[in-house]
Amino acid sequence: MSLPYPSLLLAILLLVGLSARAQTNDTISVNKSHYDLFHPTPRKYMRPMVPDRPGITESPYTVDAGHFQLENDGLRLLNSRDGDARDRSLYLNHVLMKIGLTNQTDLQVGLNSYTINKHWEDKGTMDPDRQARMGDMVVRLKRNLIGDDNKGFALAAIGYVRLPTGKEVGDGAVEYGLLVPVIYMLPHDWNIGAQTAAEWMYDRESTSHFVLLTPTFTIDKVFTHWLEGFAEVVGHWDTSKNRWQAGVNLGPQFDVSDNLQFDIGTHIALNRQTDHEYFVGFSFRL
Repeated sequence: MSLPYPSLLLAILLLVGLSARAQTNDTISVNKSHYDLFHPTPRKYMRPMVPDRPGITESPYTVDAGHFQLENDGLRLLNSRDGDARDRSLYLNHVLMKIGLTNQTDLQVGLNSYTINKHWEDKGTMDPDRQARMGDMVVRLKRNLIGDDNKGFALAAIGYVRLPTGKEVGDGAVEYGLLVPVIYMLPHDWNIGAQTAAEWMYDRESTSHFVLLTPTFTIDKVFTHWLEGFAEVVGHWDTSKNRWQAGVNLGPQFDVSDNLQFDIGTHIALNRQTDHEYFVGFSFRL
């Protein structure tokens, strides 16, 4: 079993090699390349916290070396349908924990603490099939390639493996993925971002893997020192069923401090096959 698109992987590896050099902070003239997990970046040199949540588009910025960041999906409700079949999932306390390994690299572990799934086979189903337990675990590595210290343009690569610890409420098999997020800062506190993702996913019905392609585009605006807002267009191309799914994420973000952020929002389905979601969560770092 191998990841799709080896040429894309080769290009990413070449960019990683080219970017493995000392970087300086845009606002503080200091070389941060010598900081690592055991020699943490001093707090006065830390970059602004930019979490990967709440949208699908990840942040190209990493956690500073030697520092810890936690991103929590406190509550997320998903409703989806496929023909006459319907599914409802409730995620509780899904967390993504990050630790900065170097100035440009962080290690991430995601735990789906508790998931409740309900499945209705058709409109006549009175008692849905219900599963509830801890979900899958994911291990990710993020490498910033360009602009990690709050520069106006930033690019990163994120590789992950998902382990099927969730059994009935999880995806059912080992899965892999490669994500490439990018962001560009505009004047007047506007930002635009995009991401391309190729994921080797598992389909329980056919008991086989398939490639899922997920392009996204996002725009966000800083309104005040404590309030931000974002809008994101998300597409999913399921290569096994040859169909698109599309949706829009919307929501505000509340910056309580430099190290604590809350968010709420919704994922609006643009076709019948797309999940409709509501979520609330927070992020903080040490």
